Amino acid sequence: MDPQVAASLSQWATESNSAVFISLVSGETADGVVKALRTDLAADCMPEDDEDGADVIQFHPAFTYPIYGEHERIFGYKGLRIQLSYAAGSLATLLEVDYAKRIEQMDSTLAVPLKADDVDGPMRSVLAQNICSTREEFAQRVALDTQEFRPIGQKVHEYKAIGEAGGNEQLRYEIYESGFESSEFRAYHERMQTLVLFFIEGAQFIDMGDERWRVFTVFERLDVNGVASYSLVGFCTMYRFYHWPDRKRPRISQFLILPPFQGHGHGSSLYRFIYSMVLASPEYADLSVEDPSEAFDDMRDRNDMRYLLKHKAFDHIKCAPVSRSDIVELQRKFKLSLRQMTRCLEIALLQKIKSESSQEFRQLRLFIKKRIYAQNTDLLQDLDADDKKQKVAESFAAVIDDYRRILSLI
Repeated sequence: MDPQVAASLSQWATESNSAVFISLVSGETADGVVKALRTDLAADCMPEDDEDGADVIQFHPAFTYPIYGEHERIFGYKGLRIQLSYAAGSLATLLEVDYAKRIEQMDSTLAVPLKADDVDGPMRSVLAQNICSTREEFAQRVALDTQEFRPIGQKVHEYKAIGEAGGNEQLRYEIYESGFESSEFRAYHERMQTLVLFFIEGAQFIDMGDERWRVFTVFERLDVNGVASYSLVGFCTMYRFYHWPDRKRPRISQFLILPPFQGHGHGSSLYRFIYSMVLASPEYADLSVEDPSEAFDDMRDRNDMRYLLKHKAFDHIKCAPVSRSDIVELQRKFKLSLRQMTRCLEIALLQKIKSESSQEFRQLRLFIKKRIYAQNTDLLQDLDADDKKQKVAESFAAVIDDYRRILSLI
């Protein structure tokens, strides 16, 4: 293709992550909501308080490749804006697509007709059915839900924390447990599940026909003129596997705190509650996590270590090596996966060591290297002896650096 033509066509390509705007909307009146929706928030994506009591919190997705392809680009538009608005509590949904120009509207000298990508269809394919069709319908639903929506399921925990707007005021947050045996919650989850595609890499929709799933939702509760108003903060899906002979092994699958609420401790509050529930229930063997992200691993490590140190889990262990039977005993008592318990034990052993020149550090180094080698036998078996030693040594150094970083955070 001629370079000038290619450069001209590139002007019609839009990064889909930047083109999609997600909004959480609340408001006491439909007129106030409509007015707030008309406000252009594209410049800073920050919360906007309307004088009529409407509130819009806007942000971009981290991923759109499940919807618009692996390159996350949309061709054929200038000034493209894909507005996905949710009622903050009920997640009633409105999809609006707007653009300044579309390529079919322009004259072209190319032999092949130019066609803009379908924007509306791919997005609707991942949304719940029966979304709102007009801005006015959505605004009426938001105004009603701000007054009347209540979280679905059983309230299992509440806590207070500083709100996303900052300041010193502590707001109230509530955690609810739900399952797909509830048709009302299935309908709610259909609206909520789209969010995992935007913020969890590699996420897929879960099977709502399987009642072994449990879902924990976190809501911010505000009192608006004496009436409780709820906004979704985040959620976690947990699958309960069978554990022989008569117990269950829960596994966290999807774990998401929405971007406006991140950085305020909500992920830790939700994780700590789920872990405490597993610890307290005799039907649960231990808690595991499916393909955790680095951010989740960090959060889990901090919270697990704080709990284990507070409960003196490692006080009786002076130095490495530690027998597998002792690790298994710890794992069963504190109901973490064997891999996570081993990791926490290694962090705790490092914390006890005063100097890298000590015998205790040399013993820990050998202990960790043996574990690294055992976990990576398939990758190391084709290397010669010197290369194996180098790879294991490099892995050990990275592990120690990571452990020190975790210790600096607890």
